[in-house]
Amino acid sequence: MRKTNKAMALAMAALMTASALTGCGGVAEETTAAPAQETAGEVAGETAAEAAPSGEKTVVKVWTKDRHDASFMQEKVDAYNASNQDNIEVQYEIYSDNYPQAVDMVFQNGDAPDIFVFHEQVFNNHVNAGRFADLTPFMDEEFKKTFESNMIDGFNVLDGKCYFVPTAATVCRLFYNKDIFAKAGIEKAPETLEEMVEDAKTITAQLSGEGIYGFAANMKGAQSALSRSLMKQGERELGLKFGYDFKAGQYDFTGYESLVTAWKTLMSPECAFPGCESLDIDPLRTQFAAGKIGMYMSFTHAEPGVYANQFPMEQEWGCAQMPVTGGKVVGAEHYQPLNGYLFNAESKNLEAAWKVYTAIFANVENLKEYYEAGFGISTVPAVIESAQPAQYYLDNPALLISDTDAVYPYTPEEANVDAVIVEGQNMYETMAEMILGDKDIKSGLQDLTDRYNKAYQAGIAEGSGTEVKIADFDPMNP
Repeated sequence: MRKTNKAMALAMAALMTASALTGCGGVAEETTAAPAQETAGEVAGETAAEAAPSGEKTVVKVWTKDRHDASFMQEKVDAYNASNQDNIEVQYEIYSDNYPQAVDMVFQNGDAPDIFVFHEQVFNNHVNAGRFADLTPFMDEEFKKTFESNMIDGFNVLDGKCYFVPTAATVCRLFYNKDIFAKAGIEKAPETLEEMVEDAKTITAQLSGEGIYGFAANMKGAQSALSRSLMKQGERELGLKFGYDFKAGQYDFTGYESLVTAWKTLMSPECAFPGCESLDIDPLRTQFAAGKIGMYMSFTHAEPGVYANQFPMEQEWGCAQMPVTGGKVVGAEHYQPLNGYLFNAESKNLEAAWKVYTAIFANVENLKEYYEAGFGISTVPAVIESAQPAQYYLDNPALLISDTDAVYPYTPEEANVDAVIVEGQNMYETMAEMILGDKDIKSGLQDLTDRYNKAYQAGIAEGSGTEVKIADFDPMNP
C-alpha cells in the first residue's frame, strides 16, 4: 500500500519546481448526460471488428460521475470516435446525481455499460459479486511499467487481480471565500475547529443582512455531505476511518462527540446558510460562487474547475486543511485515488473497451494535459515528471496531496458491504439527526458504536466477513 508514495513525492517536487513559473489555466464546462443506448457486440472477448456485423460500429458505453472535466473528456472522446481505425464508437455518459444508485439499477436490469469510472461505493458494492473484470490479462509490459506505482495491493489489486488503475487523486479540504473573510475582518482560514465555528458565527452575525452566511454543507444527502467533511475531520482528529479503529479491531464512534457538537452549531441559524440542509453539492456551489457562503468542505479535484467555468466565480476562493478540535492532528487524512475505470465483467466488448481505455483514459499525453489544465492531481510518474502543474495548485498548495495525507486500509464494511448489515440508521443518517435534530449526541454515538460492532461480529460469525485488526497500526502512516 506504499506504492503511491513515490508518485506523491514527485507531485510535490513538480509543484515546488514550477512555483516560479506560470501554470496553465484550462477549465471544464458542464454538460449533460447522453441518453442511454444499446451496447453493440455479440461475443465476449472478440475484437471490435469481430463483435459487430460488417460496417456496423461497435459501441462502447462509458459511464462517469464527473462533470468538472466534462468538456475535456468529451473532446478526447470525439477525437477518438473520428479517428480510430477499429470501427468503434464511444458513448460517454454523465451520471453525477446518485451515481451509485444508477449503477446498482443497471446491474439489476442487466443493462450495465462496458466501462464505469471508479467510485468507492460502487466498487465495494459489486466487486465481491464478480461484476468487474480483472484487467491484468489485457496489460502489456509497457502498460505495466508506466502504471507500476499505481498498482496498490489491497486497494485496486485484490488477490492478484487488478480491477482498475487510478491515475489521479483527491483529498478533502476547507474551501473559503477570501473576500467574505476580509469583509468580516477575519485575516486567515481557521486552523482549529473552535476557530472555524467562531468565524462562521462572525460572518453570519455581520453579513447575514446582505444574504451572506458563514458555513454550509450539502445535507440533502447525509452520506454525500459528511463523507467529504466530518468523516475526514475524524481521520485527522481521531485516526479513525468511518468510525473504525484498525488497531483495536472494532468500531468506535464515541470520539466523534466534539466534532458532532461543533457541527450542530455550524448547521444552526448562528452559522449556516438557510436551507442548506436540503441542498445537493452543485446548488451549494452556486451559492458559494455567488458570494453567499463563507466556507464549506469538499474534494480538491473538482472545485478549481467548477469555479473557473461551471459556476464562474469573481471573488477569490482559498483552500486550507480540515480544522480539528484544538488543532491537534493524530491521524493522516485518507486521500482517494481517482480516475480509475472499472470494466463490466459481462460486457461483450471487453477487447474494444480496453482499446478505448488505453487510447483515451490511460493515454499519457491526455493525462498530462488533464493535470496541467487543473482537472486533477496526477499520480502517474511519467506524467508528473514532464508536466507543469496548473496555476490553481501553485496558488493553493493545500489542494495537493501532502505528507499529512495517506491511503487507509478498507474498513470491514468497505471490504464487504454484506458483512456489516447494520440495523436502523447508518452512521451518516444518525449523525445528521444529531446535527439537525434533537437526538442526544453522547448516547446516540454509543448506540451507533454498539450497532456497528454487533453487525460486524455477526458478519464474522456468519462467514461473510473477516476480522480486520492491525496490531501495529499507525494512523499517521496507515
